[in-house]
Amino acid sequence: MRSLIVNLVLVVAVFALVPLALGGRMGPVEIILWLCAQLAALAFVISRYVRQRRATRTEPTRS
Repeated sequence: MRSLIVNLVLVVAVFALVPLALGGRMGPVEIILWLCAQLAALAFVISRYVRQRRATRTEPTRS
């Protein structure tokens, strides 16, 4: 399991490449949609990390 910081950096890096791929020609609507998508991706990464941490804590130890 990768750390939370690595996952967050990967999400931000991927979303940073979008304006470069589009040549920086994004209007206000595209920027708002891009920011909403990035926030949703960050929320998903954090919630998934928290779910995985809870699952490993509640897992019974095997003898």
